[in-house]
Amino acid sequence: MGATTLTLDRQEDEFFGQSSVHSLLREVPHPDRRSHRLAAPPRNRDRSSATSLLTPEFALPPRQVADKFLDLYFDNVHIFYPWTHSTYFKKRYESLWTPGGYPGAETGQTGDIGLGGDRCPETTFFCALNAMFALGCELSDLPEKESASAMFSSRMRSLLQMDVLDKGDLSHVQALLLAGDYAHSSEHPIRCYNTVGLACRIAVGLGLHTDKHADRRTAMENEVRRRVWYGCLHLEMAVCMTLGRPPVLQVTEGVCVPAAVDDEFICPDNTSCLQPEGTVSQNLFVVENIRLAKILGKILSSIYWPSPSSDFSALVRLDGLLEDFKGSLVNDLRWWDVDTAKQQGARGQILRRQTNVLHARFLHLRILLYRPSFSSFCAAARRPRTRRGVDEAGIEGNTLQDVFQAQCATTCVQVAYELSAALRAAWEREATGAWWFRFFYLMTCGGIIILAECAQAGGSTHFNQQQLDATWDNTAVLLRDIGRENARARGYLDHLQLLKDQARSAHFSMRNSAVPSRSSSPRAPVSPAGENSDGNVPQVTEGPAEPVDFMASLFHDNWDWSIDGGMPTYGGLGFGDEFIFPLPLA
Repeated sequence: MGATTLTLDRQEDEFFGQSSVHSLLREVPHPDRRSHRLAAPPRNRDRSSATSLLTPEFALPPRQVADKFLDLYFDNVHIFYPWTHSTYFKKRYESLWTPGGYPGAETGQTGDIGLGGDRCPETTFFCALNAMFALGCELSDLPEKESASAMFSSRMRSLLQMDVLDKGDLSHVQALLLAGDYAHSSEHPIRCYNTVGLACRIAVGLGLHTDKHADRRTAMENEVRRRVWYGCLHLEMAVCMTLGRPPVLQVTEGVCVPAAVDDEFICPDNTSCLQPEGTVSQNLFVVENIRLAKILGKILSSIYWPSPSSDFSALVRLDGLLEDFKGSLVNDLRWWDVDTAKQQGARGQILRRQTNVLHARFLHLRILLYRPSFSSFCAAARRPRTRRGVDEAGIEGNTLQDVFQAQCATTCVQVAYELSAALRAAWEREATGAWWFRFFYLMTCGGIIILAECAQAGGSTHFNQQQLDATWDNTAVLLRDIGRENARARGYLDHLQLLKDQARSAHFSMRNSAVPSRSSSPRAPVSPAGENSDGNVPQVTEGPAEPVDFMASLFHDNWDWSIDGGMPTYGGLGFGDEFIFPLPLA
């Protein structure tokens, strides 16, 4: 395993670190490797396996349907995640409808750009194409889109069973990213997590995490590699945040950020990539989103891992990073200072959507930053008064730590309101991202409101009830709208409302259980909602009552809002992670 064969004429597209035997052997003097580099190998289409092309995985829908789904993908996903060179990919796609079929005419390009390039295997191309079809289908208005999307997803998964464990290449990483992106809209969290993890592993094996040998590649090749690497970083951070797991990839500065240049201006003949003056690139979003992904990584490593922390200095430092991000944001993506003149036409609509998505992500990172302090504050509020002590007047503390924690909790609720209002405004202007990202943010807002109202009921006076009501209203309106369009999202508002009602019921049970009485009698079994087997809230019996924290029990059993869980789970309500999963990336 460690004693790899040293091949002199092989392109430097694999990464071997300083500790490897390969690196040791490379220290042996050799002739100039540049003069020994071979030309790009010819495309290898195995005619002996042509029969495999007759399998359903290689089938295409009618041209009109295929074009519609692909347009939906490029109009709604590629503008946020340009993991492929769209111009070259579309050329390969067009070749599918010609008598010669894939891969069509050679482009004559040098280097490897993965999907759409001369070196992309047929199986990988169709795998990625089916992922794009599935995503486009999810974003369509078809009445039975779930079944069609599942069909494309099944084909994609069948084609993913390629020999990537031996090596893999750039196109494999791109296909895995697309598969992981689609999994965000599904109810399969483990599949998403593992798919993204495999993409990251192959990416590191290909050396995408470093710009070493960048001078030996074309500008187009370098740009695609950088986009793919930061796509891995972003998805890794997003999925790990959502599932409450430590990221495997670490935020580094070893790779240049992709240029804010549109695909049509990134050509194989050019030594550099330049966007024409006066034309705003839709890839400005990519550059700014990478900055947010790096901040997310720092939040996860400083606040959530290796152990939960509400460290004052860390919170101040990370909040400063978010404010620095906002202050240095490019003018075309500033949500607080919109230039309406630039946001006209098709490109203007893209900028509006990107601005709104960036705004939502920024606000969600602020919620994520303050959520540990908010959770601790609410936990103290849920604690029965008898447990706090007879001399304690409510939950309002006077220590510096108490004041700081209360301010963080107030800020968290305030930002949840801002997030719900921003999502509703974007929805009203029809300038949003994918529904599953909005869904994730809305479920977060709903959970924040439920916990805040529990704190209010426990005696806290820090939260504005009108603001809580407005946040809940925004959340309810948007979840109801998402449910009308997407079957998997239906019913979530009802589950939130059920949880809210159970929390209220549990609070009253908690208050009653803490009231001393004169005599005792056996209690009826109590459910997490504070109801007995007859469905009624049990009356307080006489006698000394053992203080029971029903509220803490409810939230521990039914909705894991612990600091190491990024996504709520419904274990106590009978729903698993796969039920709640649609998560964030936009």
